Amino acid sequence: MNSEDVKSNKTGTITRNLVLKVVIVAFIVIFVLWLIFNIKDYGKVNLILSNEEITSNDQVSVQKFIDKDKIYFFIDRVIKPSLDCNTVTVVIDYYENNSFTQYKQITFEVDKNFKYLSTYIPQEYFKRNGKYQIKVLLDGKLMGTREFEVEK
Repeated sequence: MNSEDVKSNKTGTITRNLVLKVVIVAFIVIFVLWLIFNIKDYGKVNLILSNEEITSNDQVSVQKFIDKDKIYFFIDRVIKPSLDCNTVTVVIDYYENNSFTQYKQITFEVDKNFKYLSTYIPQEYFKRNGKYQIKVLLDGKLMGTREFEVEK
């Protein structure tokens, strides 16, 4: 081996090491950017209200219901694959005297690995016409709120 072979071998090794380091740094930067853009949604929920049964999170929420409509709700996590909680509490508030006051509350016990919860709230809970608000709490922590109206 002459000195030129040793120099070219060192240059090849340095180039490969440099490329490897650049690729690793690029992956780290991409991962950090992904975290920054997605961390704001981590743990958030999709909360959908409808007058029809809801089977997935691609439906649009309804804001006005007729007096005899069943009010279905659907909840799942935005990023997490499951609800990751033991209890789901639905608090129903009624609007009177210029503010919402708690009217009814329903609590469901669920397994942590439930992907979503979809059910309806009995019509008897909405006998009065007017504005309502539904708050969803997972293990006691407020995760979502929706306002809607019930009219005749």
